[in-house]
Amino acid sequence: MKKVIIIGANQNGIFAAYRFLKLGFDVSVYEAKDEKDVSYNWTDDIDPNVFKEIGIEMPDTSCYFPKKSWAFVNPAETVVLSLAGSQETDISIWRRPLNDYLKSLLPKDFKINYNTKVDKLIIDNDTVKGVVVNGENIEADLVIDASGVMSNFRATLPSSFNIQANPDDNEVFVVTRTFYEHNPGVEMPKETNKAYLLHLGEKGISWCITTDDEVDILIGRVGALPDKSKVEGLKDLQKDNPILSDKKIKGGDVCVIPVRYPISRMVANGYALVGDSAFMTIPMMGSGVAAGLLAVSMLADTIEKNDSTTIDNLWNYQVAFVKRHLTFYGIDVLKRWLLQTDAKDIDFLFEKGIINQEIMAGGTGGEMKLGLGAILGIVWKGKSKLGLLIKLAKQLPKMDKVGKLADTIPETFDEAKAKEWQDNLDNFYKNL
Repeated sequence: MKKVIIIGANQNGIFAAYRFLKLGFDVSVYEAKDEKDVSYNWTDDIDPNVFKEIGIEMPDTSCYFPKKSWAFVNPAETVVLSLAGSQETDISIWRRPLNDYLKSLLPKDFKINYNTKVDKLIIDNDTVKGVVVNGENIEADLVIDASGVMSNFRATLPSSFNIQANPDDNEVFVVTRTFYEHNPGVEMPKETNKAYLLHLGEKGISWCITTDDEVDILIGRVGALPDKSKVEGLKDLQKDNPILSDKKIKGGDVCVIPVRYPISRMVANGYALVGDSAFMTIPMMGSGVAAGLLAVSMLADTIEKNDSTTIDNLWNYQVAFVKRHLTFYGIDVLKRWLLQTDAKDIDFLFEKGIINQEIMAGGTGGEMKLGLGAILGIVWKGKSKLGLLIKLAKQLPKMDKVGKLADTIPETFDEAKAKEWQDNLDNFYKNL
C-alpha cells in the first residue's frame, strides 16, 4: 500500500485525503493550526457544478448562498460598472463549513493531526521521500503540499526542482477581511457586491459586499498592507456605503492571497503542489476554492490511472490543470496592467466606457472576445488619450498570446522541454 502525506487540512488537504483514501492509499494529514482556526472564516465564489465534476454531492444549503454579480468602481468612485447577468450561476460558499462538510465524507475513524507542525521535507536524490514531524522521519511515496501561498516547504526545495520558491511582492495581495453589522434603518444598496479598483489611488483592491445579515469588507494591497490603508480604506467605504456600520461581527485578521498565474512547475518526484501553494486563484479577485478542488481531483485521477509518483507521471496532473485554466494566464496580464497604470488614467477609461462590462467580466474568469465594431468604438471613445488607449490595446493580444503559450505545455514530461516551456512562460510575465 502506497503512503501519501498531506500538509495542510484546508479544503484541498481534506479533499485530497478523501480521494486518496478511496484509492486505497495509506493517508496522513498534518496541520500546524488548531482545528477551529483552519481556513479563512469567510466566503469564496464557486461554480456549484464543480461538486458534480469532482464526484461529490453539493454541501448543505447552510454552507452557501446565491452569489450576486460584481460591480466595479473606478478609483475616483465616479463610475459603478455592473456585471449583472454575467455570473448568475455562482454561489458564495463559507470556507469553514465547507471544510466541515468535506471532513464528514472521511471515514469516522480517520484522524487528522491538528496542532502538528511538519518540520521539513525529506529529500534524497531529487526525490521527496517524506517529512520530518517532531524530529521523526516519516516516509511516503507522495507528499501533497497544501500549506498555502507562502509554503515553507516549496521555498526549501533544491534549485534542481525548478519550482519557484516564493511569489514576487507584486503577485500577492495582503488583505484584511472583516464583517460588520448593518447600520439600522438604511436600505439595501442597489449594487450589493462592489469592488474598488486602485482604492484610494493605491495598488490593490477593496470591496464591500452586503448580504441580508452583514457587510463583508475586504481591504487589500499589493505586497503589503499599511495600517493607514486599513483605517482610511474603511472610512472611505463607509462614506460610499451608508449601510456599513462600525460594529464588527468577526474577522479582521491579515492574510496573504496569491493573485497571479499558476506556478509554472507544480510537481517533482514524490511531491505535488495544490491550491494556494501552487497559486491556483483567479488573478484579479483571488478566488481559488474551485480551482483547488479541481486540482486535487486531477491529481487523484492521475494517480488512479498510473500509481507512479515520479515526475514523469505527476506531470500529467499539471498538464490537465493548465489546460483547464488557460483563462487565468490572460487575466493576470490585465491585472498587472491595471495595477501599474495611473489612477487618473483608469478613471478616464471607466468614464469614457472604454473599460466596460465585457473587459471586466473577462477579468473575473469569463471569456473576453472583442469584435471589430467594439474595437473601433473603443478607439473613438478614447481618441483624446490615444497614448493610453494604445497601451490598453496592447494588453488584449498579450492576454490571448499568453493563453496560447500556456497551452503549448508538453503533453509528456521531458525535462528540457518542460523547462523551456516554463522559462518562456515565466519570462513573458517578467517582460510585461
